[in-house]
Amino acid sequence: MMRYAITGTLLLALLLVLATLWMADREWRDYEHGNDQVPQLETLAGDTASAGPLPLLEIIQRLRLPEDTRILEIKQEHSGHGMHYDIELVTAGGRIYKLSVDPYTAKIIETEEAHETAAGGR
Repeated sequence: MMRYAITGTLLLALLLVLATLWMADREWRDYEHGNDQVPQLETLAGDTASAGPLPLLEIIQRLRLPEDTRILEIKQEHSGHGMHYDIELVTAGGRIYKLSVDPYTAKIIETEEAHETAAGGR
């Protein structure tokens, strides 16, 4: 009886490892061969200025970035026009973009595409 329990546990562990490897391989292939679309850079409707800056998580949700987009860096910047967030992101196709985002409305102030890709090429 104990032998069946150990065998069953080992088979379950093996299946979990195989499933994890399959999912990692699929995600890697999607990342390497994904479409090279510019991320959808629109905000949700109903944006209004509030008494203070929105939480960063809410700003990211309002940007409605494609699922395969990865955020590389977020900086809080101050300029003569006030505060904004610089959000650097990479698309599934490896293109890098820098967004300047208003922290009070989550509206994109400026979009800039980097001259290099995530792989370091041009």
